[in-house]
Amino acid sequence: MEKWNYAELSKAAKAVGGPEKYVELIEKESRKAGRNEMLPWIGITTVGASLLTAGTIKIINIFKARKYKKNEEIEEIKKELIEEIKEYDAKNTSEEGVDDEQEISEV
Repeated sequence: MEKWNYAELSKAAKAVGGPEKYVELIEKESRKAGRNEMLPWIGITTVGASLLTAGTIKIINIFKARKYKKNEEIEEIKKELIEEIKEYDAKNTSEEGVDDEQEISEV
């Protein structure tokens, strides 16, 4: 904070229209300076939040894709398992039928 002597401060206040208006002017100028100082941080925060949001969406999409791929693999494995069980049953049923016929012809 600047140290002014009382006479200079009084002259500056009188030039603006009185001490109340001078204090208002100082307050307005200080707020304006504060806003200007905040602008880069607001920009950085906006860019950072945007990148964080985009990254989060990308990660969520990756997890969804992996889950979908795993579900597809599970369904494919189920189909293969069912087909193999049916093939096994078909082979065993036909072999059992041959065994039954052999038993009948032997008696």
